[in-house]
This record gives sequence, structure tokens and C-alpha cells, in this order.
Amino acid sequence: MLFNRIRTLSIHTKNSFRLIVLLLSLLCAVCVWHIATPCESLQMDKYYYFESGVPTSDTVVFDQIALRPGVYEIRLQYETDTDLAGLCSLRDGSVFTGGLLTNGEHLYNALDQTSYKAWLYEGTKELEVTVSYGGEGSLVVTGLTVVETNLLWTRLLAVCLFWGLTALSVLTLYYYQKEFPIAENRKKVFFFCTLIGFLASVPYLHEGLIGGADLTYHLQRIEGVKDGLLSGQFPVRLEPEWVYGHGYANGIFYCNALLYVPALLRIIGFTVAESYGIYCIALNFATAWISWFCFSRIFGDDTLGLLCSGLYTLSIFRIYKLVITGAVGEGSAYTFFPLIAYGLYLVFATDPHSIRFKKAWLPLAAGYAGLIQTHVLTCEITAFLTILICLAFVKKVFCLPVFLQLLKGALTALGLSLWYLIPFLDYYLTQDVHIKHISARTIQDRGLLLPQLAFQFWRSGLNTPQGDNGMQYSHPVGVGLIPILGLLIFAVMAFCGTWHTIKNNRKKTACTAAVFGALLLLMSLNRFPWDKIQSIHSVAASLVSSLQFPNRFLGWGTACLVIVCGFLLWYWKSSRSVLYPMSILVLVTGIATSYLFLMDSVDREQEYFDLYNEESMGFGYISGAEYLIEGTDQTRLTFADPEGEEAVTILSYQKKGLHAELECANAADRVSYIDLPILLYKGYRATDKATDTPLTIDDSENHTLRLWLPSGYEGTVSIDFVPPLYWRLGEFISLLTILGLPVAAVIQRRRYTHA
Repeated sequence: MLFNRIRTLSIHTKNSFRLIVLLLSLLCAVCVWHIATPCESLQMDKYYYFESGVPTSDTVVFDQIALRPGVYEIRLQYETDTDLAGLCSLRDGSVFTGGLLTNGEHLYNALDQTSYKAWLYEGTKELEVTVSYGGEGSLVVTGLTVVETNLLWTRLLAVCLFWGLTALSVLTLYYYQKEFPIAENRKKVFFFCTLIGFLASVPYLHEGLIGGADLTYHLQRIEGVKDGLLSGQFPVRLEPEWVYGHGYANGIFYCNALLYVPALLRIIGFTVAESYGIYCIALNFATAWISWFCFSRIFGDDTLGLLCSGLYTLSIFRIYKLVITGAVGEGSAYTFFPLIAYGLYLVFATDPHSIRFKKAWLPLAAGYAGLIQTHVLTCEITAFLTILICLAFVKKVFCLPVFLQLLKGALTALGLSLWYLIPFLDYYLTQDVHIKHISARTIQDRGLLLPQLAFQFWRSGLNTPQGDNGMQYSHPVGVGLIPILGLLIFAVMAFCGTWHTIKNNRKKTACTAAVFGALLLLMSLNRFPWDKIQSIHSVAASLVSSLQFPNRFLGWGTACLVIVCGFLLWYWKSSRSVLYPMSILVLVTGIATSYLFLMDSVDREQEYFDLYNEESMGFGYISGAEYLIEGTDQTRLTFADPEGEEAVTILSYQKKGLHAELECANAADRVSYIDLPILLYKGYRATDKATDTPLTIDDSENHTLRLWLPSGYEGTVSIDFVPPLYWRLGEFISLLTILGLPVAAVIQRRRYTHA
């Protein structure tokens, strides 16, 4: 019906529409023309010797470089015998502030040149290349190559398309409103959901990134997906450039599904900070809209949905995780909590004969699949919570319609996630990774103190386990004063029998949410006996240790308390109590004051830093090294050349992505080996390039790839990562599930339309 109405508007005949299309077409044509134009390069040969033992800062090695606006790849040729001997960077005092964006790159012993990007938004004739030398080892600069790329224009093309399509959408909405007036309620929903998403995104509009404990790791994940895509992988399994080019299996254990969005932005020319910021802004808007949709359906009121959306999207704990600690995986997972809550509400609290009930599997499937593909630990908590809910409603679970809806949702989520789950389980069961050996880590001392649950006002604090420093100077890591107040009021009213006569499913839902919310808050405290639970069995020890921080339970704790607050608002509104407008005033005031303190903290107390290219972050940071093979000495992993036995000659070695070629010879009368700078994970294959004959690979003492050469061998060895066939089968099933969902939804809608 909507498309038929839009078609009747004949929007394409409007002069304003034609003008926007014309301008957009011209801008896109200019961008495409520049993209197709051959890129230029500049080569400069010059030797500059740094005096050993004498540190220098920002020594100019090349100057008076003339470049037009663009994104350039900087390659400094050098010779050094020491890792991190120096830092190459660019500077130009003639361009406007922000006209040159780059962080530079360190110099490594095993490499003979740098390779990093620089964004230049103004033409210049005074660009300088500088090197800061630490004084250790020898360092000689031998030349410079500046290669122009088309990334500035691919980036501008994307920006033009976005704003052009946005302008066309606004224009279409304007004419649609004139012809078919939109209900005031829908306008209100659109405005306030957009406002909530915008308020949550303000910290990302600041220049630079807020330094969080987990931020660098998640930025490396984005870069890993980008590097994997550029190397020809899809989906990306091993990040080829991570761990100094050794390749890291992060993508197999920690699903990167949503990070393909910022990775694609990186590929088309956006900086690291811009790509990350755009992703987080999109995540905030998605959370605002999804939570409004789910909570408004639970309580049957759009206004209550908006209030719950604001309380959830701007919640203390969600903002803390996403903004302050930079926990992108966990913060992304919270987007899907309302979908699961709504799906469980439909399954357990609606009439099995209703149309709403028949659709319960859709939000369940989307919610659980989203959790699986964003954050495994949060999925672990959600599975535990789901089991408890099913036990609480065990009689309904064994009712055939309810069981079928749960089964349908679970199987669909499984089908959507098999592309990730099969490789994950394969590696977890067959690879002796470090994450399987961390069950000794205890978490009880990292729990919160009781008063911290009600922290309402933001301030900068110490980002360390709470047991180390108590409440003093700590971050506001609780759920906030308003949800706690809502839980207390609900408990008092329930104790007093205020709604004893109310017999509806919303009350049952609120009671369930209150009980589980209180339990989750309790589990986040340092008084909860996590240490005793951990000592029961090795399985319990592993599960508890993997949680790392008890405060992870506050994600679902927040969602449960939002439902409790939503019920209180629904009850007071339906009973026309004076408490309804008063509660709205308290809720909005609480959110607003907390938000103002957040903005003050972000502006005055948080540290910001600029990141533009991958190289500026380094290649070695892998958090707790959970996905290295157990026993790997991480300190020995750096940029390196292949090393062979004495009788082995290595003529050349090249690695691009997960493909490497090694030209070598073995003069010994026995089998000899070469150790390559590639972490040995299941899936690597080595063959003779000329004959395609398989060669033996093995595990070195530091769990890198060891290649065995037959006696008298001489030739080129090709090394590739080849995913097993059953991985591809999982991808195929997930693809069929994705394609089948719209078909199933249309069939179901037609069935109930004609019923």
C-alpha cells in the first residue's frame, strides 16, 4: 500500500526532485571520472644516515614535496637492524588544521620499507617526511615513494550518494505528507527515536576517539576484517596482517559479522576513527528504533515504547560499555536484547491462537542470531537466562504451539549462524588455544559493591577491577538510579497487593522481569559466591572464568528493569493515576541529568586520541592472546623472514594475505625444514607451485608453520589457507536461511491476511 501511494505522487516529475537528481549525478560523475583517472606516483632517492646512539626527534629527511589533494600511500625505504628503531611521519604547516591526517609508521628490522596512508585535503608544495630515531641500532633512509590512490574520490562518492539519497527521501516524505497526512503519533515516534539515537551518538561527534580499555583491540578487529577482505577472503576467517603479519584466528572465535560495515568504510577511504564512529552512531540509532518497536509492542503504547527506548538506549551501563570502555562487541550485543525480550513475551504471554504469537519466532531468531554473531560471552549469559525462564514456565514450554515457536526460533538462529559456529567449534575442539587454559582466573573480587548499582552521575574513574579500589574514583558501572527506583517501587506495590486483582500477561511479564532483574543485579556483586561456584567442577571453573567481569550481568539486568519501569508506567497510565505524569517527569529528569553529567565527563575528563591508519596502532596487540596456540611465546612474534636449516637456501619470500610463495632449495641429503613467520592454524596447505605436489608442514617450537623440504628439492613453494569443505557447507546453509526468511515472512503474512 505504501509503495502504491508513493507511486501515485509522481515524485519524479517534480522540479525539485529533478534538480537534486541532476546535482547528484554531476557530483557522482566527477567522482567516477577521478576514480578512473590513472594515479600518479613520486619516487625520491636519497640516503640519510642517523648517528647510532644519538636520539633525534622529527628529523626532516625529505621536504618540499608537492602534492594535490588526495589519499596517498607513503613508502619510506630504509635499512635498520633494530625493531621500532624509528617512527616515520608527515607534517605540513601550510595546510589548514585537519588538512593532513596521518599517524605515521614505525620501522622494523625485517622490513625494508614502510607502507601507510595519509589523507591530504589541500594541495601543498611544502610536505615534509620526518623520522624520529630512538638511538638504538643503525638506521639509514634510502628513498621515498609516494603513491596516489583513488580513495579520496571513492570516499566522496559514498558521501555524495548518502546525502543525495537522504535529500531525495526527505523530499519524498514532504510530498507524501502533503498528499497523505501522517498521523501525529507516527511523527512523534520518528522525532523522539531520532533524538534518542542522536543523544547517544554525541560522544562520537567529537574530534578523536575516547580512549577505552578495549578500544584498540576492537579497532584491530575492524582492520583485520578489512585486510581479510582485501586479501580475497569472504567471510574473513584469519586476519592476515595481525600479529606482525603472522595471521591471527580472531575472526573464527570472535564473530565479526557487524564489523563488515566499518571495514567496508575503511576500504572505500574513510579513516579508522571515522569508520568506527559511523558504526557506533548507526548502532545507537538501531538500538533506539529496535527498543522502541519491541517495548511499544509489549505494552501496547507508542509513548511507553519511547520512554523505555530512552531509558534503555541511554542507560548508564550501555553507555559505559560502548563509550567509556570501548567494548564494541558487548555494546553491539545489547542492540538485540529487546528483540529476545519481545520474542519471549510473545511466546509465554500471548494467546497461542493469536497472529502475534505465530510471529514470535522472528524476533527470537533475529535476537539470538545477533547475539551469537556479536559477543559469545553475552550469548552465554543469555542462554543461562533463557534456560531459567523456560524452567519457570516449564508447563508452557511443553505445550506444543509454544514448543514449536521456541524450536522454530532456535533453528532459524542456528541456521543464520552456522557460517560462524562450525569454524568456531572446529577450532575450539581441535586447536589447543590459550582460551581453553584460563579457568584459574577468578572473578568474584571484580564484582561491584551494592551502592554502585544505583550510580547515576558520570565522572571519570579508574578502569580497573572494582575489588582493587572500591567505589572511590570508580566509573558509574551500575544500572542507574531510575531503574533501581522502579524495581523498589514495584516490589513495594507487589508486597502491598496493589494490583492483586489485575489478571493480565503484562503483570506476569513484569513480575518475571523483576525477579530475574534482581537476580542479575545480585550476580554482579562481589558478595555473590563466584569463587565457590568456580571450585565445584572444571566446567564451572571454565565458564565462570570466561565471564571475566560480573558486571556483564548488568546488560540483561538493565533490560529487565526497563520492562519493570515500563509496566509501572503502563499501570499508572491505564489507571489514570496522577503518578503517571509525575513518573514521566522523574524518568526524563533522571535521564537528562545523567546525560548532562556524561557530556561533561566526555568533554572535560576523558582522554581523546587520533587514529587514521592501521599502522599507527601497531600490529601486535591481541588483548589476552586468547586465540594463540597454547605455549606460543608472544614476545618472539614480530616481522621476520623465514629461517631454515644450514643446508637450506632461501632465494625469495613473498606473502600477501593468506598466500605466501617461497623460492628455496635443499642441498642436504636428508629432509630439511624452514620456519615461516605464519602462525600454524588448521587449514594451511603447502604445495610445489610447478607440479602442485603436496609438501609436509608441521608445528615449530613456537607454533609457527614449519615447512619440510625433500632432499635435493629446488623450486617455489606455494602456501595457502584452504577452509575445510564443511565450513563452506555451513556458509551455504546460512545463505539459504537468509534467503528463505523474507519468503517465509511473506507466506506467513499472506496466510494470516486471508485467514
